[in-house]
Amino acid sequence: MTYKEFLETLEELQLDLDSAAEALDLEISDIEAWEEEEEIPKSAEKWVKKEKVEFVELNNSNTEEDLDDEEEDDLDNDDDNDLDFDDEEEK
Repeated sequence: MTYKEFLETLEELQLDLDSAAEALDLEISDIEAWEEEEEIPKSAEKWVKKEKVEFVELNNSNTEEDLDDEEEDDLDNDDDNDLDFDDEEEK
């Protein structure tokens, strides 16, 4: 993984160099020095890929919960509509 790819992945994950430096126990200047290298260290590549997997899993689980909530809201709205309909019939 190149330094540019590393930065792009951090951006996708909504992380910055401060977060990466803290997680990798490095100084920001150490990470910035990777720009001159052909590839970033394997440990950094492994970390950012792990973060990406966790980010995707987190977003997927939130999406499922949001869908469940929307379905419940739809059901609640259907019940309200049914009640209104019944009221109209009684009048």
